[in-house]
Amino acid sequence: MGELGVIRNYAYWSDRRIRDIASDNGIPLERRVSWKAKTAFPLIGGLEVAPEARTLDRAEVAPRIETAIGDLAVQDFVTPPPVMFAKGVGRVEFAQFTGGIEKRQVVVIYTNTRSSTGSRVDVCLFGSLENTADYIGGSDQPPPGWSSSAARTIALYIQSRGTINNSQWDDPESLAVEALKIATEQGVTGNWDEHENKPWTRGFTLGHTTESEWFAQIYSDVVLDKDRWTFPSDGGISPDVERILIGAPLWVRTPGAHAVTRYRDLRSGSDRAT
Repeated sequence: MGELGVIRNYAYWSDRRIRDIASDNGIPLERRVSWKAKTAFPLIGGLEVAPEARTLDRAEVAPRIETAIGDLAVQDFVTPPPVMFAKGVGRVEFAQFTGGIEKRQVVVIYTNTRSSTGSRVDVCLFGSLENTADYIGGSDQPPPGWSSSAARTIALYIQSRGTINNSQWDDPESLAVEALKIATEQGVTGNWDEHENKPWTRGFTLGHTTESEWFAQIYSDVVLDKDRWTFPSDGGISPDVERILIGAPLWVRTPGAHAVTRYRDLRSGSDRAT
């Protein structure tokens, strides 16, 4: 076997969600390639050769999912909403999500991108903290801070896969803005300028990865009304955001563990990445 050209690590992998999508859409996640010999008639003799199913590993599952979903997974957001799946490459930030309705711990994953026409798109993804790799800091205990009054609404919306929203943020744009506040401002204490470009100083934040591939199922995709929304330059939301996606991550794949910055290390005074 030759050398690996690229070493990839999965900072996030949702096996349950991936298998649900595969099952619902007839995407096989097993391969019958291994053969075994077995006795056809015990005590009489004779051999029967039969195929043995082998479960695919992540490096095989991910391209099968991407290939099957195909163009339904949007990467260049020049087409109008909504999209069902989205993917991209870039910086991805991880933080604990607090104030939800579930006992299990939840992670909020944030990234942003620009379309080929220059429009800014912010992506807010919510998943199980158990699906994060150890090296991303899922088991860390970051300091607390501000949490959103819309957290329970967002948690219910994600849990229902985008079907339930009976809150005061009852229109898609309002809900999207609240989700973006959670992804970019949750945990802030004091003035924003104390945290700008220093995400490890915010409560609940865990770390970020660089040049990472992400793939997600999308529940909400809205283009903001520019006459309705104005965001100050001294806040977590970028004033030039035009489109917001809310969804659940399938995976975040990094170009090796060296691409991860763990905020636990920065809080302890170390600038090393793990």
